Amino acid sequence: DFDYERRPEVIEYVSRKYGHDHVSQIITFGTMAARNAVRDVGRALSVSYAETDAVAKQVPSGPGALNMTLDEALRLSKPLKEMYEGDETLKRLIDVARALEGMPRHASTHAAGVVITRDTVESYVPLARNDESIVTQFTMTTLEELGLLKIDFLGLRTLTVIDYAK
Repeated sequence: DFDYERRPEVIEYVSRKYGHDHVSQIITFGTMAARNAVRDVGRALSVSYAETDAVAKQVPSGPGALNMTLDEALRLSKPLKEMYEGDETLKRLIDVARALEGMPRHASTHAAGVVITRDTVESYVPLARNDESIVTQFTMTTLEELGLLKIDFLGLRTLTVIDYAK
């Protein structure tokens, strides 16, 4: 664990020590949550904003509904179930959204993960540019399955606060 503001220094040190072509940050994928899936599918199917919004708002949200699926929402929300059973357009909207939820929606850089390799990283896995960083195109679990060394250099804000308190 490192001071949040100084974490990039640690990654730069490791890159210098082992070689910039032997160290890479790791990609991660944000997935399509139930509400986002409904909204995206609504736009793609040209369902009106009002109808799409009404469906999306019936999907429970908040801290207790962190991993809410559309199947679970249909079970919990009577109005959503009525929309699903009563309107063919909304049924199609929800069915397509159910098929897409959980799929990758966007790529970003893993908050802490760095891979270090004996040979150049590109000799093991494909690389991509994500903003200013070079990242692996494989997620941390795939890198671990390949037997590569993955280290989490966690940047903690609490350590930054402690540093400022000195």
